[in-house]
Amino acid sequence: MSTPAQCPCGSNAHYEMCCGMYHNNPGTAPTAEALMRSRYSAFALKKFDYIAATQRLQEDPSQSGDDISDSNGATQWVKLEILETQDGGPKDKTGMVAFAAHFKEGSNTGRLSERSLFEKVDGVWLYVAGEHEVQGHTPYVAPDAVKLGRNDPCLCGSGKKYKKCCG
Repeated sequence: MSTPAQCPCGSNAHYEMCCGMYHNNPGTAPTAEALMRSRYSAFALKKFDYIAATQRLQEDPSQSGDDISDSNGATQWVKLEILETQDGGPKDKTGMVAFAAHFKEGSNTGRLSERSLFEKVDGVWLYVAGEHEVQGHTPYVAPDAVKLGRNDPCLCGSGKKYKKCCG
């Protein structure tokens, strides 16, 4: 999958200066929100090994990138909205980030709402748990970051034209 110019996390920053830094150096996200955004971008770009490397789940501590790919490989993540953060700063030990992530699977659209919990272990932020709800058949929500023409490459990174993919 090609690397997008604009970061999928919705920050309006260039990917390499935003989540790309963390994808290239797992364990360096300075805050829980930065880790949350980088994990969303990793899902959008199908960097499932990064997802596995940045979590410590109690219910499935040995979950691998391949396991994550099996359950998420067909999902196109199209927009992230950060709704709330609590703690999770550089000096905190725990944090919470509530978000909504819009997705597309085949011809279906949906929205995942989650309250994610993070913990700093040995100076590294990790995702440890989340409470989520999935709403199916939601209206398609295009990314706000860039106005795309029908023939422009899709922001999801599929390599297809926008009109043939998320458009």
